[in-house]
Amino acid sequence: MKPILVTCYVDPDLDGVAGAVACSEFLNKNGKQAVAGIIGEPHDEAKYVLDRFAIPYPLRLQNADGYDEIVLVDASDLNGLEGKIDPKKIVEIIDHRKFHELKAFPNAQAQIELVGAAATLVAERFMQSGTAISKESAILVLAAIISNTLNFKGTVTTDRDRDAAAWLNETAQLDKNFWKEMFEAKSDLSGQKLAERIKSDYASFDINGKKVNIAQLEIIGGKKLLDERKPEILEILDQIKRQSVLDIIFLNLIELEEGKNYLVAEGPETRQLLEKTLDVRFDGDVAVRDELIMRKQIVPLLKAELTAG
Repeated sequence: MKPILVTCYVDPDLDGVAGAVACSEFLNKNGKQAVAGIIGEPHDEAKYVLDRFAIPYPLRLQNADGYDEIVLVDASDLNGLEGKIDPKKIVEIIDHRKFHELKAFPNAQAQIELVGAAATLVAERFMQSGTAISKESAILVLAAIISNTLNFKGTVTTDRDRDAAAWLNETAQLDKNFWKEMFEAKSDLSGQKLAERIKSDYASFDINGKKVNIAQLEIIGGKKLLDERKPEILEILDQIKRQSVLDIIFLNLIELEEGKNYLVAEGPETRQLLEKTLDVRFDGDVAVRDELIMRKQIVPLLKAELTAG
């Protein structure tokens, strides 16, 4: 029999990579044959953790055509699958987003719960069943929880994330300052890295006939980046908008050390929408929000606003 493929979005972030690796381990330890595989290029943060701890990369795939059953972790809509994963083959979905498309996966059981990271839901399967987790998976899953909760400062953070992290670190044994090391590693946006990161970490949505694109950066030194390179950021956003024929595009810049969001948007329509939706005020092209909010939280708020009335 072919193994179950455990995967995530194409070009996955750390949460997706960690969830796929750990979930496949859980299935294998509980009587099912499974393999972790990723399609596309993992985000730099995922590469950093894999390389930093010499953890083998998941199987690299061009598509999921060779598998009959697929488990999706940290994914629950069609946008990130890019035609490379047949939604009819999905037998299970593990995700933590309020905005999803479960009807597009007719054969899937789904666990959608609003915790900080999909990795938390995977960790809980080990915890609740008494299944031992490997050090490699514990490190990946813990790092994903730290990343997705912004080191437990983000408003997405729940007690379940904290409890899972404490349990995982009994095995992972990460240094208490690892969060800063990891965040600093993904804060290097020198040269072409800025454009590459923005173009690799954005998500597109069709909301009530509007094509919406949200780019997100999570770094230390966000204000300095804006002071030095705001025109370049606006140019990159405009390029994406024209190429993809978008109605709305903006950057959610998360400043990890200061605990602030900087929202960067050009055009009165987008700025007015964000002011109304997120209760912020723009000064030119930038608005500052003191309470951290992530893209996954912004999407349902935008959906509610754009579909109201």
